[in-house]
Amino acid sequence: MAIACGLALMAAACGGSSGTASGGSATTVSATDLPECPLAALDAATGPVEVTLWHFLSGKTGDTLKALADTYNASQTKVKVVVESQGTSNEELFRKYQAGIKNKELPAIAVMDDTVTQQVIDSKTVLPAQSCINADHVDMSAFSQSGRDYYTVDGVLWPASVNLSAALLYYNRGQFRQAGLDPNTTPKTLAEVRQYAQKIKDAGVVDKPVALKVNSPMIEMWLTGAGAAVVNNNNGRGTGTTDQAAFDNDTTNGLYTWIDGMKKDGLLNVIADTPGQIDQYLAMAQGKASMTIETSTAATSVEAFLGGKLDPASVGAGSLDPVDPKALDLGAAEVPGIDAPGQLGGGGGAWYITNTTKPEVQAAAWDFMKFFNSLESQVTWNIQASYLPYLNAATQDPRVKADWTTTLSGRWLAIAYAELTHGVDPNFPGPLMGPYEQFRSAIRDSIDAMVFKGTAPAAAITTAASATTAALDQYNRENF
Repeated sequence: MAIACGLALMAAACGGSSGTASGGSATTVSATDLPECPLAALDAATGPVEVTLWHFLSGKTGDTLKALADTYNASQTKVKVVVESQGTSNEELFRKYQAGIKNKELPAIAVMDDTVTQQVIDSKTVLPAQSCINADHVDMSAFSQSGRDYYTVDGVLWPASVNLSAALLYYNRGQFRQAGLDPNTTPKTLAEVRQYAQKIKDAGVVDKPVALKVNSPMIEMWLTGAGAAVVNNNNGRGTGTTDQAAFDNDTTNGLYTWIDGMKKDGLLNVIADTPGQIDQYLAMAQGKASMTIETSTAATSVEAFLGGKLDPASVGAGSLDPVDPKALDLGAAEVPGIDAPGQLGGGGGAWYITNTTKPEVQAAAWDFMKFFNSLESQVTWNIQASYLPYLNAATQDPRVKADWTTTLSGRWLAIAYAELTHGVDPNFPGPLMGPYEQFRSAIRDSIDAMVFKGTAPAAAITTAASATTAALDQYNRENF
């Protein structure tokens, strides 16, 4: 058993302006032209209404979702929620979602990540949550501002709920001590990460002190935190058309140069961004790396692993070399940024109600989402599934406050929540675009070219920017 059990698949469970955004294609719904939310249809239903829910959450997160659905089903007789896993990645789920659009073979609720926001809107298959919020007179000031801002497009909030998470620096406190570093003081910037890594390497603690799966989400996080756009039109959130890449700039060049230099100097083990890749976790688990950066949603599974309470089979882990959990003294801290710690973008998962089902099903889906957004559910979602509360009041609940001060995973989640609250610029929460998958593919290819094939950082960035601009052009012409 290895710490990878707790981290790798929890990451796949893997995460703005309330004005406007085109993302490459004109949105079709505005705050003044909302479709009707058929709330009354549930009261008129003559029998239990079945609500199918698709997700790609795994490990403790998936288990918690199933338990919440069971609790809801037992609490009333009008609605039955059926939870269906569609794999362990958003790509798997969204491929099935796209395949079901033509014949309207879609679930009542789909939990997808932030990369498909514009595509979901442009598919015209979603009932905007804003419609039901207005019809049900819900006071949205009770919910996370950063979560609402990120998913608001043209004044319309689209998902009925949001899975909130942040990134954390996970580090080996014992190895910090061995290198003469204070385990209670962590690097605040990427420049300081280099300094810490050099001290650890020079002390002979480990050969490559930092292990990172350097992928597009990480690049986006650092650039967004530094206020650098990846696409034009105000990072895809302006009133015009998003049609050009914008990341071929000094900030991105500095970031790529840092990655390239860290690898060449033997301070960084760059893990290939391939499906199921867990080498960064294995490096931490086996004491071969001192630092990595990953999602806060791993927190409860990491703690379960350290306590010997995590079943590897529950997260699909195979045969792994044994490791002594007691020998691991893991800590977590704010993610180091380009300029300052804890600076990142919004994102995470979004819960969409589809408009392809009968009115009573849409109303039933909204009823379940109100249950999911309730205090009890949000407390459970945080403590057991490691997602940060969407409902603000959950952070003041005695159970959450106790968990955030007395448990290892809770203390880590408190750090992540502070990042999410103070480290996301509401006017610059992260990019929005239609061809997000193609953009991320271009970034992945550029990283691979630089670190595995020796391509110069500037050349790798220019190629990725050209590919992104081409993808935006195609998306605009095809309009989804």
